[in-house]
Parts: sequence; structure tokens; C-alpha cells
Amino acid sequence: MEKTIIPAIADEAREWPLDKLTRYILEHYHKGTVDQVEVICTMAKQFLGKPGTTDMHVIVQLLSESYEDLSNHFHKEEMMLFPYIIELQKTINQGLEAQPFHCGSVQLPCRQMMMEHDGELERYDRILGICKTFTEPFASSEECRQLVSCIEVFLQKLKEHIYLENENLFPRAIKMEGLEIMA
Repeated sequence: MEKTIIPAIADEAREWPLDKLTRYILEHYHKGTVDQVEVICTMAKQFLGKPGTTDMHVIVQLLSESYEDLSNHFHKEEMMLFPYIIELQKTINQGLEAQPFHCGSVQLPCRQMMMEHDGELERYDRILGICKTFTEPFASSEECRQLVSCIEVFLQKLKEHIYLENENLFPRAIKMEGLEIMA
């Protein structure tokens, strides 16, 4: 089992109001993320058909799917879930009772986002697994090291992002709404 990635800001972020945490996630993790996937995909496309790049076409396909899925995922968070969480924090700050989310509870979209997070992590584990099958001459080339490094750096930041949402933002929003977290 892989060690959980805990961002350096995690302890401090536990104390932040949810509106501040949400804005931090948007600024530091959402902004530019799909562009990074596009850059990595473009890089991978350069190596299609190059000797030693077994299944590079699968990596390109997975990265293209990631671009689409992350774009859709961020859109759902940014247009529906995050505005509710920000409003929920404002409501609580004013001493008012939280209004229910339009689909009944914030818990339902949070669970959906968490499932999508799991799928995205699995996708990048698969991509890195394919990278391990590269053969010479590509496997030891600087180009290969750069590609794998870009993927690993991206995955590290993705894990930090997911940790902040799954382990901090979502459970706290559910609790703030006054509900028990469903298993």
C-alpha cells in the first residue's frame, strides 16, 4: 500500500474556514491542472512509434481521457459543490441554519467526487506501470526520464489535492451541514 501523501499545508488547513480552504484548493490545485495534463499528453505523443515505447498509444489515450475527466470533474466542483461549501461557511459564520444542498445533502456530491478521485489515481498508477515496460533504447534516455518525471510530479500534486479534499474539505462540509458521514 502506498504511503498517503499529506501536503505540507495540511495541518494549517485543518484550522481554516472552509471558504478559505476551498479558495486555496482552487488557486493551488485546480488552476492549470488540466493544462499540465495537456502538456504531458503532447510530450507523450512525440514518442509514439519510437523504439522502446511499448504501449505509448495507451498512455496518450489515458492522458486524453484524464484531460476530459478532470475538466468535467473540476467543472462540477467549481460550478456546484464549491459554491455551496463557501455559502455554507458564510451561513454558519452568520449564526444561521444551513440550507440543504439542492440534491439533499453535500454528502452525495462529495462521495461522487471521491469516487472520481479514486479513478484518477488508478489511471495514473496504470500510466506509470506502462512506463515501467519501456525498453531500450528509450527506457534509459533523457526523454524517458523527463516524461516519467513530469508524470510523477503531476501525480504527487494530484495526491496532495485529493488529500485536502477527501480528508479535510469534504468531511468538514458534511459535518458542518449537520450530518453524520456515511460509510
